[in-house]
Amino acid sequence: MARKPANPDAQHADSEEEFDAVLARFSASQDVADRARIDDEIWQQFGTEGAVFISDMSGFSRTTRALGICHFLALIYRVRPVVARAVGDHGGILLKAETDNCYAFFPDVDGAIAAAIEINQELSRQNETRNSADRAYISIGIDWGKLLLIGEVEYFGDPVNTASKLGEDLAARSEILITQRAMEKVTGQIDREADKRRERISGIDIDFVCLDMAIRDS
Repeated sequence: MARKPANPDAQHADSEEEFDAVLARFSASQDVADRARIDDEIWQQFGTEGAVFISDMSGFSRTTRALGICHFLALIYRVRPVVARAVGDHGGILLKAETDNCYAFFPDVDGAIAAAIEINQELSRQNETRNSADRAYISIGIDWGKLLLIGEVEYFGDPVNTASKLGEDLAARSEILITQRAMEKVTGQIDREADKRRERISGIDIDFVCLDMAIRDS
């Protein structure tokens, strides 16, 4: 029996190294049949299905220009623990946080939506005691589908691309955008009336619903 590494990060590093190695083989091969075999190997080893959650903080350019990068970095510092806690509480894995974006994987859509709602509710609660310049807002995209999950550090696939488009490009402040295919996997109740939309971005049509969690500033 293989001994588990004392440092869990070592296991993640092994997964990344294994993925890089097999991807390098795929890249180097010019034989169609060989590439097909390697492609199958990649999906057998790293393929899974699940919910992709990608968040983006609102107002980066505007806030940075008006108040400076340190001010916005302080907002990021405050938001990241809120996201990490909600993701973990609802069964997700926070794979990485880059600048003002967070990337998480969930085995089910219900958990991803519950985490997204909790994050917005907690930020709204915190914002009540802060002046307008120190209020933090987040937008979130959620999709479902087949993807490559590399340990607990990275993922790739169509649902990753789509959730990124929703969370980073289409979602407005405090909106949660959920693809129609992700909505089909929901087993719980969503209390808010869903706003159905369709947008074309990067040459693809995306059907999704919008949950607007905004509590308007007075």
